Amino acid sequence: MRLPDTPLSPEALAFREKVLARIDDRLAEVHKVPVGVLLWGPGLDSTTPLANVRLNLRAKLRQNGHAAFYSEELCDSTKPFSVRIQQLAQAQDFDLIVSLPCTPGSLGEVHDFATDRRIHAKLLVFLNELHSAGYSSQSLQALSTLFSCHLEYYPNEKETDIIEHRTLEEVQKIRELKYILAGRY
Repeated sequence: MRLPDTPLSPEALAFREKVLARIDDRLAEVHKVPVGVLLWGPGLDSTTPLANVRLNLRAKLRQNGHAAFYSEELCDSTKPFSVRIQQLAQAQDFDLIVSLPCTPGSLGEVHDFATDRRIHAKLLVFLNELHSAGYSSQSLQALSTLFSCHLEYYPNEKETDIIEHRTLEEVQKIRELKYILAGRY
């Protein structure tokens, strides 16, 4: 729809330019807000295609200014704590946890934490649609609510574009929300 146009005075045009510049500055500030993203999934040396998806996702998130990490980077084998408790401690400080469960370890990982009230609402879990009738998928689906982990399905291990797309979309929402909430405190 085209609005009827009435020319602006020189002063009004100058005001408009100042306002537009300030809007651009504020939007640039939004782009600087980092989102903490913890990436769970197959081991980095795994041969599953999702290991590469996980690698590429971390790189893309970091290129966009986000604090993206694998739990493997943060676990400390010199500490007297299990990997599970270290991952729970890690997850509590991140804004989003992206899980790509496709190996026995990564399936166990998501099931360990899908019901933990401290972190389950931050879980974005990607499941292979080909296995949606299986126990693991059905169990996670039963747990998935508005207040719990969120499930997304990808068609198969050769069609995983939705993983990057949905993750980046969710991260942008969190980035904007962090910017909005920062102005309220």
